[in-house]
Amino acid sequence: MFRRALLPFLLLLPLGAAAADTPEWFDGDLSWVLGGVLLMVGLVAWGILASRAGKRVEARPVAGLDATEDAVGRAVEMGRPIVFVAGTQSITKVGTIAGLSVLRLVAEKCAETGARLIVPCRDTIVTRIATEAVEDAFRQAGRHDQFDPADVYFASNRQMAFTAAVNGVIETEHPATVFLMGEFSAESLIFGETASRAGAVTIAGTDKDTQLPFFVTTCDHTLLGEELYGAGAAISGDPQQLGSLRGIDLGKVAVLGIIGLGLILEVASSGWLRAVLGG
Repeated sequence: MFRRALLPFLLLLPLGAAAADTPEWFDGDLSWVLGGVLLMVGLVAWGILASRAGKRVEARPVAGLDATEDAVGRAVEMGRPIVFVAGTQSITKVGTIAGLSVLRLVAEKCAETGARLIVPCRDTIVTRIATEAVEDAFRQAGRHDQFDPADVYFASNRQMAFTAAVNGVIETEHPATVFLMGEFSAESLIFGETASRAGAVTIAGTDKDTQLPFFVTTCDHTLLGEELYGAGAAISGDPQQLGSLRGIDLGKVAVLGIIGLGLILEVASSGWLRAVLGG
């Protein structure tokens, strides 16, 4: 009898606890974050729409991108292949996606000129995407018969085993050009030195700042940080991609302007500025 009398009250306890633990959908203290996100999204959307409307968007010249066409032409003249490594990480990394976008553009140039393109991969999903990108580039160029599926292959998912496999390809194939585009780790210096010893022109790009010094010292051209993200848009000249880059750059300028304004207001409200002016 006593337990039955308490049963209604026991049923109400979880409801009260759940109501007390319900998370807030919006934190008013972080409204400035929402404002910043909306500002960035608006600028990117404006850049894309303006580009679609015909407004010309120019990307600043990057030495590594300008050398891409010459590097492919060098391989054709020398009759030697091109080795492309789209990073050593999985497809979940932004650097890997950026590297694959550059691979597609390099594959298009190789298909147009007839250069052989070798793409060793460390991840199975990346291998599949790279195979489709290269094959599609040769198909659109009308040279699908020149595409060799064996040139785009999965080497190993082990870091040092993959490094040894890539070094072996460079040492045996003697490529005229080596592209290292994506996210790399300790193997970056080994790749750069091996390509340099083989006499290949090396164009590298990564968003991992810890590996940039090794690429700068061992490679002929290096895309620094965000230059890798914009490489695909800059090479292809696609108005929509260039418009998005313009919107992002304007967002950066707006953020820097807000930071500068905040510093000025902070200094102006301090007693140090009044003391200096008064003195």
